[in-house]
Amino acid sequence: MINNRQKSLLHIYAHAAGISKPTYRNILRESAGVPSAADPGMSNSGFDRAMAALEATLFARVARGEVPDPRGRSRWIHDEFHWRHRLPSRNGINTRRRYQIEQLWTQLCKFLPDSKCTASYLLGIVHKATGRDVLIHQLTNHESGFVLDALRDRLSYAIKQATETVPF
Repeated sequence: MINNRQKSLLHIYAHAAGISKPTYRNILRESAGVPSAADPGMSNSGFDRAMAALEATLFARVARGEVPDPRGRSRWIHDEFHWRHRLPSRNGINTRRRYQIEQLWTQLCKFLPDSKCTASYLLGIVHKATGRDVLIHQLTNHESGFVLDALRDRLSYAIKQATETVPF
């Protein structure tokens, strides 16, 4: 389920595009598989797809002169391709998962010696978790879950090791 801010963004883009309620609901159904933003089945990836579809509709209507350009007028709409660029390739890792990997890696680096806090060390974790030599942005969404689990395990081990070596 998405949060209230995400629901608001859907409505802000729909309003800026000047589309009717039935058209808005059609976009949600086609892109996210739900009839309403409040539907419990609305996922974060569905939200991203719906926002990309609403953004495409909005800027197509702006290009045809049907609605005014909201950039500079709306504090929520800044870039014509923001949501469309966030979409992962089919079954690819999304920006949320990439961010989670980056955050866990940053936390883990606090416990690693500088010699191990390298991109090659991270890619070694990725290889061990997925069995493939790939960069983070080349992971599938499914594989990113394995990498997140591996990073969480490595972080918990590092924290445990650090607490065991601290004298009381």
